[in-house]
Amino acid sequence: MKKNIFILTILALFLSSLGLAFAQQTPTVSPSPETATPAKKKNKKHQTEEVATTPSPTLSPSETPESKPRWVPPPVLDDSAKLIRYQINALYANDINGSNLYSTVDLLLRRRLDKYNVSAEGDIRFTKDVSTSYDAGQIQVRTADVSYSEVWLTGALGRLNVGDTLSPMHFFGNYATMGIRRLDGIQLTLPIAFSFGVVDYDKVQAPPTGLTLFYFPSVFSSQYLNLDTSQSLFLGQLRFSSKAFDVPFVLRFNLGGSSTDFFKYSSFNGGLTGSAAAEFTIEKNYTFYTEAAIPDFSNLTNSSVIAFGLNAQHLITFGPISVDNLIAEMQVPLGYSLDNTFTGGNPFIPSTSVYGQKTFMLELKTRLKAININLYATNTPGDYTLARLNASNSTYPKNVPFGLGNELEGIGVPLLTNSYSNISYMATVGVEW
Repeated sequence: MKKNIFILTILALFLSSLGLAFAQQTPTVSPSPETATPAKKKNKKHQTEEVATTPSPTLSPSETPESKPRWVPPPVLDDSAKLIRYQINALYANDINGSNLYSTVDLLLRRRLDKYNVSAEGDIRFTKDVSTSYDAGQIQVRTADVSYSEVWLTGALGRLNVGDTLSPMHFFGNYATMGIRRLDGIQLTLPIAFSFGVVDYDKVQAPPTGLTLFYFPSVFSSQYLNLDTSQSLFLGQLRFSSKAFDVPFVLRFNLGGSSTDFFKYSSFNGGLTGSAAAEFTIEKNYTFYTEAAIPDFSNLTNSSVIAFGLNAQHLITFGPISVDNLIAEMQVPLGYSLDNTFTGGNPFIPSTSVYGQKTFMLELKTRLKAININLYATNTPGDYTLARLNASNSTYPKNVPFGLGNELEGIGVPLLTNSYSNISYMATVGVEW
């Protein structure tokens, strides 16, 4: 009997605790003011309409911040941004090195400027001399640079082709770099937009101006390379493009300096160097251009030079033959000194010194349908370039040259003579696709 009472008591306590727990989990709803106040009695029709028109409450979704990935993969490059070009040329040259016949194969790689503001280029050349060998005589990396562009700044790094930027000349010119057109370095360009007051805006237009800065760690060949900043060259350029009386023109002003006085009368004099250039285009097919320079500001009267030229384009076509370009240039020294190594002087052996003279370059570009046939001629021994240095006129050993002479536009190879009275010439035949 007592055992049954004990079991019933335990069962009653269990049920009571279960009911208490259920009561705690069931929420109690306090009456709302609408339910607390007795509503007036309405007819059945009015109650039905009120129920139908009363909106039911909806829960708004909770706002969560947009999740950002911790890592973003590189963008996929569109095929339209990729460009690969090929050039094959056969060349014959009669110059300071004698008669030479060789072939070149150029591989031109381009990444066009795209929506990611990135562009790049690389030019690789394979050279093959005349022989039964299959070996390439030289493999050259002519340009290799990457650039990033914004509206307010463009930066490029690597092996840069600065020739067309610094000067409008096709053969002579580029005096700030002693005729060198491709250099390893850094280039920064800042576009500058401004306006000025003129009466007739139909005749004068002023598009943006650009300020470009260059830094080159060295301008010498690899055999003489030293990256301790002693061979560095810094340049700045102000470029102004405009149009006056329906004639487009471009003005360039270059100013720079080197850190060490390597060569007197040159751009690498440890001081200032500068040049100014202008080009004018008439009727779209005729461009007149000029560049004047002071390679060494400390020897202004003895180092100054001026060059000018004419480029006539799209001249004539008869049958399958087209004459695409005729270019004529002349270089004139504005100062004369028998001590100026870069115009034929020799301070160590005065008896071998000569004064600088006027020099010329002629270029004719023709085409047999898709085959390019070009002819070049000049009488320059490399004035105002590092090619003028040799073992007899400099204190530096010259197993290899410090730099090359003036390069032919397009094919990009130097053409020099050993005397002002001699004429060097070159002929090229090639195609590109």
